[in-house]
Amino acid sequence: MKHSVTCLSLSSLVLVALCSGCAKRPPTHYYVLERVREGASTPSSPVSKDGMNVGVPSFRIDAPYDQDRIVYRIGNDSPEIGYYAYHRWAVPLSRMLPALVAESFAGVHGLQSIEPVTPGRDYDAFLEGRCVALEEIDVADGQRVRIRIVLSLRRADGVESWAKDLAYERTEQSREVRDIVEQMRHLLGQALAEAAADLERALGELE
Repeated sequence: MKHSVTCLSLSSLVLVALCSGCAKRPPTHYYVLERVREGASTPSSPVSKDGMNVGVPSFRIDAPYDQDRIVYRIGNDSPEIGYYAYHRWAVPLSRMLPALVAESFAGVHGLQSIEPVTPGRDYDAFLEGRCVALEEIDVADGQRVRIRIVLSLRRADGVESWAKDLAYERTEQSREVRDIVEQMRHLLGQALAEAAADLERALGELE
């Protein structure tokens, strides 16, 4: 009988310890990368009556960024990668970035329409993307945010007619992950604005 009581007491202690551990776990925060709207609003739909209908397929995401955890490093060129345990992407980057690109390129002259690829629809071309880097790097003077994406416009026949390699960095004076993600949004906005203008010039030269 004493043995049974002892086992019961131990089981109760383990249960209390587990519940206590669960209660202390911090909440998980989820983030999205959406277009940053500053100043006057830009057209939300294409202005061209003629032009290509473009689909944006799922992005190729290079490792180690191809997961929902946000990546960081300690020090420049550090070979060691860290992941935030309780700060994650709400949507896979492979699906989130095409929507961001399509919205950012919506006003480009020469594009009649642009959207994430929808099954069953025909497109004249595809705006393909690759995410090479999207991370925080902790350095002596703050937190450096680094992004690099590669875009290419490939016609339906497979011929590449335009490409752009975009790399941006900015140092943020904050240890809050929310602020780091906000900087990622701003850098992606700058990169895509540059790419949209470059694509518009390229399409104008092809007319």
